[in-house]
Amino acid sequence: MSISSIQTKVNKVSIKLNNDENGTLNSKKLEILTNFKSTPTIISRDLKIQGEVFSSGIIEILGQIDGSIKGNSIILREEGFIKGIVLAENFSIRGKFDGKIKAKNINIASKAEVTGEIEYESLSVEDGASIDGHFKKTKL
Repeated sequence: MSISSIQTKVNKVSIKLNNDENGTLNSKKLEILTNFKSTPTIISRDLKIQGEVFSSGIIEILGQIDGSIKGNSIILREEGFIKGIVLAENFSIRGKFDGKIKAKNINIASKAEVTGEIEYESLSVEDGASIDGHFKKTKL
């Protein structure tokens, strides 16, 4: 038996099986239900990263990143610091940020300190946030 194709979708893997040497299988499809919810990636307080970070899931940052981050949901905790570029679907800022942001949804919390260029589709800012930057509303 050989596998001719594998297709993945959220919560489902579809595997197409070819006929074996005796021809007993007739290209049947085997579907396996799985759970593809990813575990959050956590950058701990004592971790400093210089370079690029990529994840299709959630990234929680308590440490420091100097570089670029690309992810679906990024959470910068109060203890965290990012200097660089962030590309995300959702970005929640509670710590310190210095650089460029391009995100569909941005939430800036009351204890956040943000400096830089921010492109967004939806933006919320809590009272008390410290912001020094250039904002541009776009369709992402």
